[in-house]
Amino acid sequence: MSIIVSQQLELLNKYPKKTCFVLLEDKIIYSSQAKGVKPLKDYYEQFGCSNKPIIVVDRIMGKGAVMLADLIGAKEINTPIISQIALEYANAHRINTHYIKIVPYIINRAGDGRCPIETAVSEIDNAKNGYDVIDMTLKSLVK
Repeated sequence: MSIIVSQQLELLNKYPKKTCFVLLEDKIIYSSQAKGVKPLKDYYEQFGCSNKPIIVVDRIMGKGAVMLADLIGAKEINTPIISQIALEYANAHRINTHYIKIVPYIINRAGDGRCPIETAVSEIDNAKNGYDVIDMTLKSLVK
């Protein structure tokens, strides 16, 4: 792992309440304390897709989060934990990905099954379609 990637991952230790950072030219342009895919969904809804190569640093990356990172224009992802299908999506979409551990799937917040977002997008290969499914799934989970 490069020194730059290590420094970026160190942001997660330096700011333990933060869950996600978006970087441009190694400067933090966005950060969030929200859980799950919400930080990247919020970023997309506020700023859309970047025309500059941005980097996403996130605590845990499932396929939904990687799809949202793709949608916002991320060219690189740095995370301690990524799911297998998230890594496959990142590789297929040429997103440079650095991680510490690959897990078979992301576990839901109750700890008793798969993440509903990752399950919902498991068969989708288009970031915009993924966003729509993530949005619908989040709305149905609130009900």
